[in-house]
Amino acid sequence: MHVYSHHIGDFNTATLHLSRLERSIYRDALEYYYVTESPLDGSDFDLLARRLRCETDAEKDALRFVLAEFFDIDESAGCYIQPRCERELAEYRVAVAASGAVKANVNKRQQVHREQRKAMFAALRAKGVVLPWDARTPDVRAAFEEHCKGVDLSRTSHAPVTANHIPLPIPQNQVIPPNPPAGGAEAGDAAQSAEQPGDGQQAVRMQNPAATVAQLLAFFPEKRRTRAVEVARLVVELVEGGSVTEGVLLAAAAAQSTLLCADDGKACPSVLRWLRESRWKDPVAGVAGGVAGCVSGAVTGGVTGVTGVAGNWMQSRSGVEAMGIQLGLGAWDENKDRLFATYDARVMDAYRQKFGVASYAH
Repeated sequence: MHVYSHHIGDFNTATLHLSRLERSIYRDALEYYYVTESPLDGSDFDLLARRLRCETDAEKDALRFVLAEFFDIDESAGCYIQPRCERELAEYRVAVAASGAVKANVNKRQQVHREQRKAMFAALRAKGVVLPWDARTPDVRAAFEEHCKGVDLSRTSHAPVTANHIPLPIPQNQVIPPNPPAGGAEAGDAAQSAEQPGDGQQAVRMQNPAATVAQLLAFFPEKRRTRAVEVARLVVELVEGGSVTEGVLLAAAAAQSTLLCADDGKACPSVLRWLRESRWKDPVAGVAGGVAGCVSGAVTGGVTGVTGVAGNWMQSRSGVEAMGIQLGLGAWDENKDRLFATYDARVMDAYRQKFGVASYAH
């Protein structure tokens, strides 16, 4: 026990008749009682005096008076019992036990809730119904009741984690996905379920999530590798939920790394934002010959007429940024253009003025 209630008024009233030395020894005896959470061992008085730093004869006499005045002697156990301390310790032990029981119940409820959520996503996928991975649980349950009437959730492949479950080994010095967040089952919905089945992919269990996250972070400028714990959690959600595979994530980051790291990563999004916006789907809009490419040619069908920029550049942020760089506007500066839409409009206007195009297809 590291903290106890010290009622100043009660203590002062009970110790008015004590000398300053006796009062100090009494306070030390109380604190030692609480720290050890047990009565004072009186089987060896000299040893007890040493533990309470009573060395002189005057200090030992003061200790004897304090023990006789405030403590009950248990002859059979050879110890000194302080009734007030015993009451405080009893209440403390009850509180600790109750806290542990509450935490265990909350964890159990969260686990059951997540397993039910996973089961509903699986049943909906079997019916061809696709919901966003971060859909609210009431919405998931409503969709399940509408499309999966009569489906027995207990027969799904999402079995609860058993007591003998052994976690996969995580390499040292790697990012470790966090434990489920505290705060109730609703608070852990988006962070733990990850059941969005994108592009018809099959949900899989990641064998080494820490290694995958470490490889992904390596493709981004160091200053954009923020909130690594949330990145790790989201990667696990996306891959195990079927939204994307590990290979696709790493391949897309590798293909975009040149653009992401351009200009010391000034226009690069954080890894977390890159994942949230599904920017692994962005087409690679690399700039031939470096950032300072040249503008040449004219617009012909789906071809931009700009060297090194994909014809469908208007359909992705990375494409718009690549065109902005080629047209001399530079990459998107979030501090300058707080909204990407503002930067996008500037690029479109510069493109129209350069080639005299009145309109363009998105």
